[in-house]
Amino acid sequence: MITGWLPLYLRSRRVPLAAPMSLAAVAAVTLLWSTSADGPEVGPGLAALTVVLALAPLIPTLTGDDDSLEGATALPWPPRRVLHLLAAGTFVAALLLVARAAGADFGPAGQIIRNSAGLAGLIGLGVALLGPRLAWAAPIGWAALQAMLAGTGGPGWQQSLFWLIQPAGSVPAALTAAVLLLAGVIGYAVRTSPPTAANEATMSR
Repeated sequence: MITGWLPLYLRSRRVPLAAPMSLAAVAAVTLLWSTSADGPEVGPGLAALTVVLALAPLIPTLTGDDDSLEGATALPWPPRRVLHLLAAGTFVAALLLVARAAGADFGPAGQIIRNSAGLAGLIGLGVALLGPRLAWAAPIGWAALQAMLAGTGGPGWQQSLFWLIQPAGSVPAALTAAVLLLAGVIGYAVRTSPPTAANEATMSR
């Protein structure tokens, strides 16, 4: 039953189209870095932006063409939403870890997992509150601000505010990512995104 349901679900959410786009985003950054940089270590700002770029194509997969159809069925949608969101973050983290073999080190595994999980949670919260068309704004804006202006270290509030570029051992950064992930998982699981207008649903097909 699961094997029969899963392919249909993935196709309906356009995952086979979005996943290669995430792979292409990581591959592009990896290629540019490995061919132009002096060493494999990618700066924390670029590493954070790469996580966002890889997650962005997966945002539309978090909703279907017509969210009202979910409410009309007896399927347990919240667990499926949770698994979908966690899978998106895991997929992006795996891509960044594999990129080391191609000459781009996006940071320690703990840092990559923290950033992927926290940003996935922020995206899930954005989809639940604003819908997929606006869910990209907060993660991209926050990551870009940190990449351009922030530095590592400092007091706890600063590490929490600029959590994406903190080293793997930063407790405030880890707590911030955990809170974002928890909030995103809960928000996305219990509340569907704002209904998709009929004209938008038609355009997305």
